[in-house]
Amino acid sequence: MLAALHNSGWVVLDKLARLSFALLVGTWVVRYLGPAQFGELAYAIAVIAFFQAIANLGMDGIVVRDIAKSPSSSSRILGTAFLIRTGAGAACWLAAVLSSGWFYGWYDRTTWIVAIVGGSLIFQAADTVDLWFQSQTKSKFAVLAKLGGYLVTNGVRVVMIKIDAPLLAFGVAFLIEALLSATALAFAYRRFPSDGRWQYSHELAKDLIKESWPFLLSGLSIMVYMRIDQIMVKEFLGEQALGLYAAVLQVSSLWHVIPMALSISFAPMIARRRQDGEAAYYRALASIFRVFLVISVALSFVTMALSHQIVALLFGPQYAGASEILAIHVFTNIAIFLGVAQSLWLVNERKSRIALQKTVIGGVCSVGLNLLLLPAFGLVGAAVSAVVAHTASAVLSNIFYSRRILKMQLGLGG
Repeated sequence: MLAALHNSGWVVLDKLARLSFALLVGTWVVRYLGPAQFGELAYAIAVIAFFQAIANLGMDGIVVRDIAKSPSSSSRILGTAFLIRTGAGAACWLAAVLSSGWFYGWYDRTTWIVAIVGGSLIFQAADTVDLWFQSQTKSKFAVLAKLGGYLVTNGVRVVMIKIDAPLLAFGVAFLIEALLSATALAFAYRRFPSDGRWQYSHELAKDLIKESWPFLLSGLSIMVYMRIDQIMVKEFLGEQALGLYAAVLQVSSLWHVIPMALSISFAPMIARRRQDGEAAYYRALASIFRVFLVISVALSFVTMALSHQIVALLFGPQYAGASEILAIHVFTNIAIFLGVAQSLWLVNERKSRIALQKTVIGGVCSVGLNLLLLPAFGLVGAAVSAVVAHTASAVLSNIFYSRRILKMQLGLGG
């Protein structure tokens, strides 16, 4: 447990650094571009997010689990995962560009932004190195590597603002960040490598894909109910409204880094507790759920109370009116925290099909509620739809799937 907490400290440091730069540089970019241009960039990023979910192949938790259980097989696991994810990333980039060109035209600025930002899909395979560090609870190496690239990229964004760079330049910044992150991870891996050279195994690849495809579809479903609202806002209300909504999401989603950082470090520990016996395993899970519940509720209410001041301070008068959206949307964090904690249980119990079904529920709720509420209530309807969809997927669906997990999510024991 101490090793996991120490590792969490490094991961949280990374996320807090990113949080700080998102507040400082990210909000400066939002102010500089204005609602209309920022809405155009946010739309391209939302489209690429769907392809990122596919390129990731849904195997992060599986790779970490398998290496933690069998360290001697790490080189074969890492090599296989890296190769198939590289191929998936290249294929997804091509699909993103072709689909955008088909719908918007090959010379439309949206297609160019999608092509540039989408290049990060190829470099995403380098995160396989990060999975190695996670499995060894040595995220320090990955954190230090990525922070360097992140600092440089944010410096580039500041220069772009100072020289009045066009919108396309900010798309290039995403590609630069992905390239620098991949390069830094490669150097970090040289300092702490696995035993032996990476090897590709066709049989292992089939096993990984066979187990991970429900998580892949689950991740894609998550992107649907986390990103489809942005696409629907653009279609119903226009790019100006999407700019306001996407700016609010930047603040609301800042808190996501906390459960993600903690779960990365707790994953190997939970995998080992599973082997120690059911009692120890569920005690550990119950503790994690309680911590995540308390943190998420506290953060949501504090953000709601300060929503007017936060929007005015970060984005200025051109984003006036967005504070009401933030005050509602921030409550998605409660369901997201509890859903991330539950993913530890789903991976270790190999209940990938349940993960898929739960996220499909969330996606259906999101699309249905946005179709119903967006025309009538505008951005408020989008925010309410997001809260209900996340809650239905992560929490309420456990009425049918696992009453024991539902009780732990509500803080009622294990």
